[in-house]
Amino acid sequence: MHAQRTLNLLPRGSVPGYLAVFIGGFGDVVAGCLSRVERRFSGFLPGVAHATAYYHWDGGGWGVFRDRCGNIAEELEALRREHPGLPVVLVGHSYGGSCAVEVARRQSVQAAPLCLLTIDAVARRQKSVRPACVEWWGNAYLRDGGGFMDVVPRIGGRWGHCAGADVNLAFSGYRRDLSGHLYSHRRPAPMLYEAPAEEMPSLFQAASAWLEGRLAD
Repeated sequence: MHAQRTLNLLPRGSVPGYLAVFIGGFGDVVAGCLSRVERRFSGFLPGVAHATAYYHWDGGGWGVFRDRCGNIAEELEALRREHPGLPVVLVGHSYGGSCAVEVARRQSVQAAPLCLLTIDAVARRQKSVRPACVEWWGNAYLRDGGGFMDVVPRIGGRWGHCAGADVNLAFSGYRRDLSGHLYSHRRPAPMLYEAPAEEMPSLFQAASAWLEGRLAD
């Protein structure tokens, strides 16, 4: 099982250079697709201290039946108001991607700066409208292929291209990533760290550039 590592567990004594919040999709509590990405995350910028947090798409509150984003949104808003100069990168995969957009939608525009990264976001009841507080939004998705298990995000309602995003990266499930595996909904890391074409920056590179600019202000 992959337990949540919430913002409320972060030490309050020292303030990092930035914060990265990861939101996993449906079943990530067992599969750990994004939980493993958060655990292995070494940071966007070398030499800059950072902190991370990890949530399930429902905030641990049985989101199939209740509001799935309320707990996460409240905890993030409280921290952003407590540290208004602290840049935040919000990363969501699958149902966690649509949840990340909803969490961002509930944030204050006046609080800490926010960058949004969505990886193959899925949802039918959430809308892919750009949140007002987001300074930069990068969206990656699987446009084709994906094998038998890809039926799950298709049934769930894959968002694909999001008109409100600053960048959309479309990956093919018939192509292999740098480790030699086919791009897949179940493996979000390649869609975070890689780009579908050499001339494109990855979501990771784009978020790193955003952070660098923010920390230079």
